Amino acid sequence: MHINHLKTFTVAAETLNFTKTAQLLDYAQSSVTAQIKALEKEYGVDLFQRLGKRIYLTEAGIKMLSYAKRILALHDEMRHVFADELENKGTILIGACESQCIYRLPELLRFIRNQYPQVQVILKPVPSSKTAEKMLQEGELDIAFIMERNHHNALLESVSLFQEEIVLISSPNHQLAVYPSASLAEVMQHPLILTEKDCAYRTELEQALQKQDLQPENVIEFGSIEAIKQCVMAGLGLSYLPLMTVEKELQSGELSTVDLDEPINQPTTKLLWHKNKRLTKVMHDVIDFAIKQIG
Repeated sequence: MHINHLKTFTVAAETLNFTKTAQLLDYAQSSVTAQIKALEKEYGVDLFQRLGKRIYLTEAGIKMLSYAKRILALHDEMRHVFADELENKGTILIGACESQCIYRLPELLRFIRNQYPQVQVILKPVPSSKTAEKMLQEGELDIAFIMERNHHNALLESVSLFQEEIVLISSPNHQLAVYPSASLAEVMQHPLILTEKDCAYRTELEQALQKQDLQPENVIEFGSIEAIKQCVMAGLGLSYLPLMTVEKELQSGELSTVDLDEPINQPTTKLLWHKNKRLTKVMHDVIDFAIKQIG
């Protein structure tokens, strides 16, 4: 006996009309009749009787309806229980650049751990928004936090959380640290210690330099923000980093900011996920938390 037979029977018992039952369930009328006959054969009873142009439930049909409703209720309860168990387990794959991973996502990870202790969180550092988008499209990530300017991908949903503040930093003893402000041309006279290429805020800096026909020649490149900060503190050059990554050192006086004459476009932190991906309850809650608490 298929559970759909009981569903068909309960609808037919309420409508007392096989044609209407077929319309409601999007079945052919012959399919409704076949399912009712299958039930009658299974239990050896007549469930409906016809008087004139109308049909009525038999005594057996009335009893069957009571059982059918209970069975269907238990069936729905079972599905919900198993669905909830699956929703509260499993894995969520989150992508983000290093600065987000270290300085902004710990609160989100704590939320997931508290709300869904059986969910495994895999945090994947992604070097650029292009990489994150590719990983989302290929199913390697469930959600991603990226920094970028306004950009639209037809396959992805996105929510803008806030505009980042990126600052030029130096050691407190650097000669530009005491200037009221400096031009990009003056900045180019000193070594730059930058993150990897395609990083959103490095890209914005490079585009600002290109507009003035300035080409950075003395560039040291690191994949680690912590390494960059240590080099800048040691007086090896200047760097351009998100404020959130250097706030502690700026407050302690280990680093200083260099004000620029020319404003540089600031990237926006966005949350992305694939439009066609089924969002689990965990993902819904993570997105909601990010919008309310991070955005």
